[in-house]
Amino acid sequence: MIMTASQTPARTILLAACLGIALFPATAVPGSETANRSVGLYVGQVTYTRFNEVIRGDTDFRDSYVAALTAAHVLHAHDDYARWEAEGQVARHWGKQDHFELNAALLLRWERFPWRSRFHTTVALGVGPSFASSVPAIERKRHDHASRRLAFMPFEITAGPAGDAPWETFARVHHRSGVFDLVSRGGGSNFVAIGVRRSFK
Repeated sequence: MIMTASQTPARTILLAACLGIALFPATAVPGSETANRSVGLYVGQVTYTRFNEVIRGDTDFRDSYVAALTAAHVLHAHDDYARWEAEGQVARHWGKQDHFELNAALLLRWERFPWRSRFHTTVALGVGPSFASSVPAIERKRHDHASRRLAFMPFEITAGPAGDAPWETFARVHHRSGVFDLVSRGGGSNFVAIGVRRSFK
């Protein structure tokens, strides 16, 4: 595949982010009294609507599914209102698709909400590289230039009890994207997912 000038910087940035996640030492965040590692599991269903439409609640579900096992580490915490996280995951597709997917992402998570003393909520958005073991069938059917390599851009909302409870539930949009042709000239998909996560200090 020949990369255009606009694609090359984007791929370099994504590769650098992936390497940074892989090489970052697994140590506690200085001064942090909260959990700094987590593992999670989520399952989702594909929707043929765009990312911004999914966020608004507009979905067109089809018979294709994903299950993902995740591991994350807090890189840096800004007091008690936001933190940077690195996440890696392996995902399995079935239904209209049949392949594995490897993803990594750098996420910014916002934690400061007015009701946090009674109910813990966070919102996170991330970006990183995504690699599929084969060209995803749905992306190949819906786009002229589907690719195994795209950007992974998860959007997530979590909910859990206040305090230091180790368990939380979350809803996530599992989004693969060409990022307006910066990473690939076509392709992309959205899965709406729900999951559970366990945190560790």
